[in-house]
Amino acid sequence: MLKKKISLLIASFILSLLVLLIMSECVLRNVGLGDPVIYYSDSAFGYSLEPNQKLERLRDSTVTINESGLRSLQTWENTDKKKILFLGDSVTYGGSYVTDEDIFSELICKDMLEYVCGNAGVNGYGVLNMVMRSRFDTVIDDADIVVFTVVPGDFKRGLTTIKHLPYFIGKPSGILTNLFPAVAETINFTSYKFHVGNSISKSNDHGEWTPPDHSRESVEFALEMLNDEVNRLESQNKQVFVFLSPQKNDPNFSEEIASIIDSNLLLNYEKYYMRGDFLNQDEYFYDSVHYETAGHSEVASKIIEMFSGLNLK
Repeated sequence: MLKKKISLLIASFILSLLVLLIMSECVLRNVGLGDPVIYYSDSAFGYSLEPNQKLERLRDSTVTINESGLRSLQTWENTDKKKILFLGDSVTYGGSYVTDEDIFSELICKDMLEYVCGNAGVNGYGVLNMVMRSRFDTVIDDADIVVFTVVPGDFKRGLTTIKHLPYFIGKPSGILTNLFPAVAETINFTSYKFHVGNSISKSNDHGEWTPPDHSRESVEFALEMLNDEVNRLESQNKQVFVFLSPQKNDPNFSEEIASIIDSNLLLNYEKYYMRGDFLNQDEYFYDSVHYETAGHSEVASKIIEMFSGLNLK
């Protein structure tokens, strides 16, 4: 009798869990999860987006990755048009919550019809990832114009690798991910977000000793590497621009590190440098650094305005 009750309890628990998984999967798929963006690992620039993807993601947004691994509705290869390449992090990529047509790189080439725009923004990139991608990714080295679109935090990241990021390399596999891909994606991201498994080994308690802070040295090195790459690109007769986007709470780059970066870029690039101090309204931002649709529109307008005032090759 006891064994029968235990069996019924176990069966009831399994059935309840299955129902919960099914309900959760339906809700999460409706949100836009379950078909994640796929990346690949690279020994030079860390990682990038796998080519030829078209996904329906958050807020009914479409994310299109073209044949060259760029977020773009346009074909990068086999075109007679001149090419504008945008290198950056998740701010440049645009987020999977903003549809393709509304990200600033697409808006720019919607206005500048004589050009093809390729968005090489990748979630989690630091300046060194961008520099190495620019240097070694031969698929995108035929750009006529290169725009590094950066935020102050990019200069402190070093060379980011995909190993400790919650991104998928290849399509998810296994019983759970095949049956409940949206649930699996949520578990994967949540475990990363809340540092599951790090509560013991990553407690960050060093007692009375304080680890050294090399933020400033990291920033200075990243600035040096960026400058070297800009010079290399210019030696190939490319036009190169740098756009510094702010944090929402510091639109004028008044914080120490942001101020150092701003001053250096202004000194080195003069008219080829754009400050994002015009992003001074909350409506432009989705969170502390990423744009809402209004932010993408504002950035596109300002970059188009800058381009129109220069003699682009």
